[in-house]
Amino acid sequence: MKIRKALGEYMEALLELIYPPVTMEDLCTEKIPFISDHSCIQCGRGLRMMEDGPKCQECMGKEYHFHRAISVVKYEGEMKDLIYAFKYAHRTYVGRVMGWMMADKIKEEAIEIDLILPVPLYGDKEKERGFNQATILSKYISKKSKIPFNIDVLTRTRNTKVMHNLTKRERQENVTDAFKVLNNGVIINKNILLVDDILTTGSTVNECSKILLNFGAKTVTVLTFARD
Repeated sequence: MKIRKALGEYMEALLELIYPPVTMEDLCTEKIPFISDHSCIQCGRGLRMMEDGPKCQECMGKEYHFHRAISVVKYEGEMKDLIYAFKYAHRTYVGRVMGWMMADKIKEEAIEIDLILPVPLYGDKEKERGFNQATILSKYISKKSKIPFNIDVLTRTRNTKVMHNLTKRERQENVTDAFKVLNNGVIINKNILLVDDILTTGSTVNECSKILLNFGAKTVTVLTFARD
């Protein structure tokens, strides 16, 4: 594991030499669809923050276990292309700026966080892709915010189906009991930041939040780079 980690760090350094680091100047801010207000993760309408989760009145019927769900940009246009390049074209160096933007969002929202956790990929899927995008984002968020992150707390116990073709009920069934906490001592009474790249219906992060709270976490805030 130590050898694999070292090789990964060397490869990342090599890629940064080959590809100049992306900066905010490389991304025209006029074209970035920033999310400037909070909206219901189910229907997208504006809302007043509720104690039991970010829902509008019409979507109150669905239960969320996380306290808040926050995103930096809308999943559209150039941001959609950026995430595709990040995940599927192995341009992992883009994750640095994405992570920095997410760290800035934490500061902007004045969120109290003790520990950052990435949403895990299933082991075989991570091996196939070569990395977990949520882990990369968490690493850069941690570096900029100085908040520790841990990849050994939450694990995915089985491979789940691709979500975009599933109904809401199928999405929920797809992720039920798909995650496991390996070391609950790390999260007891902690304010957790759960990180992923995209938020759609929230089924995956909701299931992760449920198990984290069941194992002693104080609160769970979801932070994604984009919101669909």
